[in-house]
Amino acid sequence: MTDLSCVIVDDERLARVELTSLLTEIGGCRIIGESGTARAAIPLIDSLRPDLLFLDINMPGTNGFELLSQLNYCPLVVFVTAYDQYAIKAFEVHALDYLMKPVRSQRLAATLTLVRERLSVRATPLHQLFLPDKDGGGKFLSLENVHLIRTYDHYLRLYHSAGSDMIHQSLSAFAKKLDTTFFQINRSEIVRLEAVQNIGKLSRGRYALTLPGGEVVTVSESRGRVWRKMFD
Repeated sequence: MTDLSCVIVDDERLARVELTSLLTEIGGCRIIGESGTARAAIPLIDSLRPDLLFLDINMPGTNGFELLSQLNYCPLVVFVTAYDQYAIKAFEVHALDYLMKPVRSQRLAATLTLVRERLSVRATPLHQLFLPDKDGGGKFLSLENVHLIRTYDHYLRLYHSAGSDMIHQSLSAFAKKLDTTFFQINRSEIVRLEAVQNIGKLSRGRYALTLPGGEVVTVSESRGRVWRKMFD
């Protein structure tokens, strides 16, 4: 059984020590990083890409919900907190579990079983974004459901099966985070290749791609040359 890679984020050092001790006692986990602040945790999580994030909610400066909204890579999340009033909001942002401090060994073991069950369902890790809302909560959006990404000044609109959402980011920066299932077709648009329903040839080496809902987007002349190298 492969160990779960875990990161712990909690502003209380003793809480991090106790959780690490419990995880070591239960076994099957590898603590690959920890942080006492959300600010330091963000680059840590994005670089280490753990299977699981144990996350406190009430922390100085940036809280746990705000931390999630700033991540480029979102692992499975288990909130660990001394307060029960955030439970509903935690599950609204699709946290896998919600543990109350002090954490009990038996309860933590059950959580780890749930984590393994969830990971076993994933043939490959899902690429997803956390989209915050104005109330401090938000939702996770799986990029497997996104078929078009379009830039508007310093914002991106992500079109998916349930509608669309906006994020504040440049297209060039966002494109670097995507895998090969996505292709930038021109200066302002990226498509998910598996979502393309029809391909038509246009003049000057361009292509017309039909996406879900019947929308047609154009592969530019320069990107068309890359397209042909990949697919023709």
